[in-house]
Amino acid sequence: MSNKEFIREQVEKFNLSFTPEQFTELSRAENSLVILEVPSKDYTLTEIARIVESNNAHITILNVQPISGGEFFLVSLKLDTSDVTALLRSFELFNYNVIYYFMKEGEVTDTQKERLEELIYYLEM
Repeated sequence: MSNKEFIREQVEKFNLSFTPEQFTELSRAENSLVILEVPSKDYTLTEIARIVESNNAHITILNVQPISGGEFFLVSLKLDTSDVTALLRSFELFNYNVIYYFMKEGEVTDTQKERLEELIYYLEM
């Protein structure tokens, strides 16, 4: 299975239609999706979970797919947080390759937009 096929499959699973009850439960638990490409020799679930939990998030669904003859793993993480910006930075800090992410826009994105506008206003002074 190629990277694109795996990502498409994970996104399709993430966007399946549900009954209203199932959707309500899903929206409480799963707000974002992150897919990492990890060399198999460096794959440690405890390390990934530690990074996620240190950013005040929890893994609700985990899916691991070997690629390149088992040389790499694609690790799909469905998380209970709507903003994964800090988590993405943490993964980069620990040299994890984030190949795809999805997060719902909300208050954090609006706050970031406001801060950017304030910075631009400050720079134009």
